[in-house]
Amino acid sequence: VTPAAAPDIVRFGVAVTLRDATGATRVLRIVGEDEADPARGLVSWVSPAAEALIGARVGDRVTVAGQAVEVARLA
Repeated sequence: VTPAAAPDIVRFGVAVTLRDATGATRVLRIVGEDEADPARGLVSWVSPAAEALIGARVGDRVTVAGQAVEVARLA
């Protein structure tokens, strides 16, 4: 699946930049189960992290792996 050039919502194929309370960022991309590699930031669309993120927009706050983070950017 090719994501939109400028996605406005988290969905399959989208890379999500997350920012925590300290300002640190990390990027997660929602991928298929066979592509998942959490160490590289590739999370399965059926993972708890993806379930927390799908449908979120820039500026939304979500909880991923027990940590509150802000959706800072979508690509």
